[in-house]
Amino acid sequence: MLAFRRPLAGFTLFLLLGCNKNEFPSHHLFRATSAETVSSPVAYDFNGDGRLEIVLASFDGFCYLVDDSLRDLPNWPQPVAGGVFSSPTLWDIDGDQQPEIFIGGNDGALHGWHFNGSAVTGFPIALGYRLWSSPVMIADSLLAIGGREQMHVFDRRGKPAPGWPQSMRGWAMATPAWHEDLLVITTLTLGDASRGYVYAWHLSGELYPNFPVHLPMDAPASPSLADLNGDGRVEIIAGDEAGFLHVLQLDGSALPPFPRLVGKGIHSNPVIVDLNRDGKLDIIFGTTDGAVHAWNSTGDCLLGWPVRTGYEINSSPALIMLYEHRYGLIIGGDDGLLHGFDAGGQIIPGFPLSCGAEVSSSPMVVDLDGNGRREIVVGGHNGIHVIRDLLPSANGAIQPHEWPMFRRNVQRTGSPILQKNFTKD
Repeated sequence: MLAFRRPLAGFTLFLLLGCNKNEFPSHHLFRATSAETVSSPVAYDFNGDGRLEIVLASFDGFCYLVDDSLRDLPNWPQPVAGGVFSSPTLWDIDGDQQPEIFIGGNDGALHGWHFNGSAVTGFPIALGYRLWSSPVMIADSLLAIGGREQMHVFDRRGKPAPGWPQSMRGWAMATPAWHEDLLVITTLTLGDASRGYVYAWHLSGELYPNFPVHLPMDAPASPSLADLNGDGRVEIIAGDEAGFLHVLQLDGSALPPFPRLVGKGIHSNPVIVDLNRDGKLDIIFGTTDGAVHAWNSTGDCLLGWPVRTGYEINSSPALIMLYEHRYGLIIGGDDGLLHGFDAGGQIIPGFPLSCGAEVSSSPMVVDLDGNGRREIVVGGHNGIHVIRDLLPSANGAIQPHEWPMFRRNVQRTGSPILQKNFTKD
């Protein structure tokens, strides 16, 4: 293993590159990239062949559009100077019933391409500082992304929407979350490990009362939105580098008994599903001490959790239905493994699965080829991975209650509330 550092504000992300570990069994497809791939994938049937194509980007300076055998589509990959941390988002910006691809780059630009590789009119948009936040489609008519000291919202022409951008403290490594008239982001402060914030705006650009909320430390993880207490209004769920999980109400107050201290930093996006099928939403996330936690809405551990991998977790989990109405969880680790657990915290047969290098990307679990079985797609620090036919047979179609990819859907909204999903499966 070759270890090196990529410095971030307030903490250091260690990147481990596997050496000579790129040989995999026949059901494990692999395409090498020349730098680490931490971006998280989306999929869509762009060419109408009945199979999903994969969009993913890398620090090697390219955004890829590949088929389910990891072969490039015509006019791809597209170059992005300085590489990409951000994850791609799909949005039908021109109303032709075919989504376009949007992503932030280390070159400080928000990029947009059509399926044929041509640039979307009005894109790229230069925002002046590296973009690690991922774009989010909001209200089917706007695109939001966090930057340095500004939150940006753009219309279909690539122009700032009325009331935007809005000033904020710090830099957004996180991806925004959206639901109805609520747009949320967490920030970290460059060079200062003790200043993280949660911002909540109306779509007009007006802040919600008592926001921003100051957190104990940086907040690199993306927030999620869900109605945890059943009052008909969503709460904001966010972790920080100090190891606190926060649940905030829309007046800026904490939902009791939160915040709860888990002990180590939270880089993982909290996933919100009813894991134990008791009719109430649960919160699932990873921490930098190598644990995967599952809490109920009052902050108590579910039976069988946490589970410990022994290595730092920066990946966010994918939660999908496996069999007999039981969830399965797939998450990457710094040990170079994809881990799989059932709803009770037991290891799924066939896991853990070696990827040969650190997995900071968040897995996507979808049926790429239409055979009714899900594939796992994920980026590793050595390249792009597709694992076929490992999971137990299940309905290949994505179900409304699942969270099968980073931020739950191809629009990256970060909310379990059903939105339009472009993924054809």
